[in-house]
Amino acid sequence: MTHFFIVTLKGVTFEWFMKLPAGSIEKWVDLEKLFLVRFFEGDTEVSLPTLLAIKQKGESIRAFVESFQSMTL
Repeated sequence: MTHFFIVTLKGVTFEWFMKLPAGSIEKWVDLEKLFLVRFFEGDTEVSLPTLLAIKQKGESIRAFVESFQSMTL
């Protein structure tokens, strides 16, 4: 099932997946948790205060900016 999911990834999601540390995914549930944490924070609509409160979480500046830009869309 993981292989089918991976081929659907494009753009930012594919880049995120390719940067995951080796061995960080052993089961489908591992991939599911990492994906949801990275791309779904629970907000269905992003407000200005939400955007202003975003903090860098260990990713590179480039990855952070790309993430921020994707949230603003």
